[in-house]
Amino acid sequence: MTNDEILEKFGQVLISEVRDETIDKFQMIASGSMKSVPALELHRKLNTFSEDQLSVIRQVVVSSIDDVVHNFLWMLEQHEDDIVLSCGEDKSSKKENVMELSDGISGEIYTDDGWIAKYSNYKENY
Repeated sequence: MTNDEILEKFGQVLISEVRDETIDKFQMIASGSMKSVPALELHRKLNTFSEDQLSVIRQVVVSSIDDVVHNFLWMLEQHEDDIVLSCGEDKSSKKENVMELSDGISGEIYTDDGWIAKYSNYKENY
C-alpha cells in the first residue's frame, strides 16, 4: 500500500466504523428498533417531538459526532510526539504513522473530497 492508500484506509475505517456507526445508533433509537431499556426510554422521549424538532435534534447529534471526530483527530495532531497511530495493509506489513501521512489530519474529514464525502452514508452535515 502507498502512504496515500494507508491514510485513506484509516479515514474509511474511522468514518464508517466510528462516525456512521454512532449515527446508526441514534437512528435506531429514534426509530425504536433498539430494544434496551435506556434506548426505549430515549425513543419514548423523542416521540414527544414534532418531525421538525426531530430533524433539528438529528442535526445537532450529527454535528456533535463530527465535532468529536474532528477534536479527536486534532488532539492526535497536537500530541503527535507522544501518540503514535500506526496503520498498514495487514499485520505483516510495515506500519506507517498516520499523523505523518497528512499535513493536517483533522481537516481530512471535510471538503467535497474529504473522508465524510467519500466514505460516509450520512453526508448532509459536513
